[in-house]
Amino acid sequence: MIKRSISLIILLLIHGFVYSVDVNDALRYLENNALNIKIITRVVNEKGVTLWDTEMSRITISGKSIKVKLSGINLLVITDITPYIMTDSTILLVSQGEVWIGSSEFEEMKHYSTIKSIPVNSGESVLFFPLGIIKASDTEIYNIELEIQVNQHKRVPGN
Repeated sequence: MIKRSISLIILLLIHGFVYSVDVNDALRYLENNALNIKIITRVVNEKGVTLWDTEMSRITISGKSIKVKLSGINLLVITDITPYIMTDSTILLVSQGEVWIGSSEFEEMKHYSTIKSIPVNSGESVLFFPLGIIKASDTEIYNIELEIQVNQHKRVPGN
């Protein structure tokens, strides 16, 4: 994360020299428009019990996507999440998902794709179900869900 920040600052400085853009204006823009996307990924059984979960957080800006990749035995899920700040200060959240799933290593993988968009307010959580319901057997049903929350990034004083 620090390497990305340093690379971004260097790129802004070079861009500022080449195109005569005020670097302070560019940094101020990034500071005022940064978004923090928090994603909680869960596997839930049919009783609503969470069997596995993980949490990640990424900082981006309006129009710049972040990628979430989940992989397991006979399963690959790739989701691109892109926030767009709208003129009324809501955030249009666009999620593009691709899923490859198979029941055995010898069976051909099935491919599914989806795209969803929803307007949200900063801090509001939404659920995205890239797979919907998966039947492991007649008695075992699982659901993979992504809980997505977008917040205006708050600058920590002194950083």
